Amino acid sequence: MAEPQVITRSQIISVVVAGIATVMIFSDQNLMSPNLTMIATDFGLDASGRDWLLGGMLSTLFFLVGAPASIFAGLLADTRRRVPLLSAFMLVGAVPCVLTMFVQNYYQLLATRMFTGLAIGGVIPIIFSFLGDIFPNNMRNYVSGGFGFVSGAGQALGQFLAGATGEAFGWRFCFPAIGIPSILVALGALLVCEEPKRGAADGQQKFGSGFAWDSVLNIVRIRSNLLIFLQAGFGCVPWGIISAYLNDYLAQEGGLEVLSATYVIMLFGIGAALGGIFGSVTGQFLQNRNRALLGFFMGATTILSIPPILALVLIPDGKKYLAVFFVLATVGGFLASPTGANIPAIVINSNTPETRGSALALFNMCNDVGKGLGPLIGAALIGVFGRRIALTIAITSWFPCGVLCLLLSITYPSDEDNMKGGIRSTTTDEEREELMGVV
Repeated sequence: MAEPQVITRSQIISVVVAGIATVMIFSDQNLMSPNLTMIATDFGLDASGRDWLLGGMLSTLFFLVGAPASIFAGLLADTRRRVPLLSAFMLVGAVPCVLTMFVQNYYQLLATRMFTGLAIGGVIPIIFSFLGDIFPNNMRNYVSGGFGFVSGAGQALGQFLAGATGEAFGWRFCFPAIGIPSILVALGALLVCEEPKRGAADGQQKFGSGFAWDSVLNIVRIRSNLLIFLQAGFGCVPWGIISAYLNDYLAQEGGLEVLSATYVIMLFGIGAALGGIFGSVTGQFLQNRNRALLGFFMGATTILSIPPILALVLIPDGKKYLAVFFVLATVGGFLASPTGANIPAIVINSNTPETRGSALALFNMCNDVGKGLGPLIGAALIGVFGRRIALTIAITSWFPCGVLCLLLSITYPSDEDNMKGGIRSTTTDEEREELMGVV
C-alpha cells in the first residue's frame, strides 16, 4: 500500500518556527496575573477595583475582542496565505505589549491589552489551518497536543517571568521582555516559514471561490462542531477565572507568598503541558484505533480534574501545605489539558480544508467568549460571595464541559467519515495520490 511522502525539511523548520511563535504570543497572555495587587496600587485602585477592573473587566475585554478577530482571521486563513497572516497578527500583539511599559493609567493599559487579545484570537485559527495542511489525520492529535504544550509553556513562561521579576523590577518590566523577542520572531517567520499547499494533507485540490454563508451553515450542521462549540463555552469559564484570579488569590487569601503562589501556577502550567503531551499521544492512539473512545477519554479527564483544582482553593493556610499545593496544581493541570490537546484535531478532521479556518475560528470564538465572560462572571460572583466561593463555582463548570465531550463518542466517527466522503466525491484517486505525494 502506498505511503504518503515524508514531511519535508523546510516544512519541519516552518513548524518549529510556528511553535516558537506560539510560545511568544501566549507568553503575553498572563503577564498581569501575578501582580494584580501591585498594578492596582500603582493606579490607585482598591481591592474592589482590582477584582472588577483588572481581574474582571480588563480580562473580559481581552478575550471578547479576540472573538471577532478569530472570525476575521479564520475567514482569511481559508482564502489567503497563512504565513503573512501569522506575522501580521503577532505584530498586532507584540508592539502594544512593548508599549505597555509606558502606560500611565488604567485606560491606557486596557487599550494595550486589548491588542494582545486581538492577536491571540487571530493567531489560533491561522496556525491550525497552516498545520492542518502539513500533517494528515493520523498525526493531527500529536500536532494539536504539541500546540497545547507550547501554548501552555508560553503562558507558564510569561507568568513565571512576571512573578519572578515583579517585586524586584516592577510589574512593567516583563512586557518589553516578552514583546521585543516576539517582534523578532514575527519578522523571522516571514523569512523562514514555507506556505503549505491547501488541502495537500487530505488529497483535496478542488475548492470553492471563497467565503459563502452556505459554508457557515454546513459548519454548524455538523453535530461534533456544535458539541465542541458548547463545551468551549463551559470549559473556558474556569480557565478564564483561573488565569485572572487564582495567582493573586493564593497570594492574598490562600496564605502563600507571591513567589510561592507563582510557583503553584507555574506547576499548574507545567502539568497542563505534560497532560497535553499525554492527551495528544493517547488521543492519536484512540483516533487510529477506536475514535469513539476519544470523546470518552476527553470527558473523563476533564471531570477528574475538578477535585485537585478545587482543593487549591479550599485548603486554608497554604503555606503549611506548600508541597501538597505543588502536587495538586501539577495533577490538576495534567488532567485538565487532554481535552484542549485533542479538540482542534477533531475540528480539523470533521471539516473540509476550505472551511477549517472558519470552523476553527468559530471554536476559538466560543473559547474567547468563555474565557472573556469567565473573569466578568468571577468578578460578579466575588462581589456577592467572595473569592473562595466564586472560584469554587467557576471550577465546577468543567463538569458540563466533560459531559459534552462524552457525547462526542457518538457523533465524531460519523462526522469524520462524512468529511472524507465529501472529499472523495470531488477528487479522483489519482488526483489525491498526486497531491499527497504518494510514491
